Amino acid sequence: MTYRTISYIGALSAIVGGALRVPSGFIHYEEANLQLEVFYGLIDLFLLFGLCTLYLQVAEKLGWLGLVSFLVAATGLASIVGPDTSMWGVNLYQLGAAVLMVGLSAFAAVMLWTRVMKQAGLYWIAAFAVGISAIVSGSPLAFSVAGMLFGLGFVTAGVAVVLELEEAPV
Repeated sequence: MTYRTISYIGALSAIVGGALRVPSGFIHYEEANLQLEVFYGLIDLFLLFGLCTLYLQVAEKLGWLGLVSFLVAATGLASIVGPDTSMWGVNLYQLGAAVLMVGLSAFAAVMLWTRVMKQAGLYWIAAFAVGISAIVSGSPLAFSVAGMLFGLGFVTAGVAVVLELEEAPV
């Protein structure tokens, strides 16, 4: 399998995961619902594979700050794949989501600074800002909008990779 093929698969993973994430924030969450857990788990896996591909496409341009922020984001994303649990009084999903958003926001800031996939970076920073406002206000709608912006960032970044691959010589 070629690097180009793997890049296409990863970009499509970002697009599919992001596209599924957009409406998922508007689905009523039910604890211990197997179908929802599988659905959310698949979304997170698509996003994780997509994030790895997105990073590899722009790694040289993002430097060390890009690497560190990618690793933080990937750690947070990897930690939320699977059933939501609490240990020692800590909600591991909320902790993982917070780590993901801090890392992804830093990743987006480096992307904007280096002028790489700017639209995706703007979506992710907007998702972080709306997510913070959702925490402060307690608004379920704001949480849903933050998730939608988060997903749109992945769709946009995945499309950018596909377009770049299409323009690159074979």
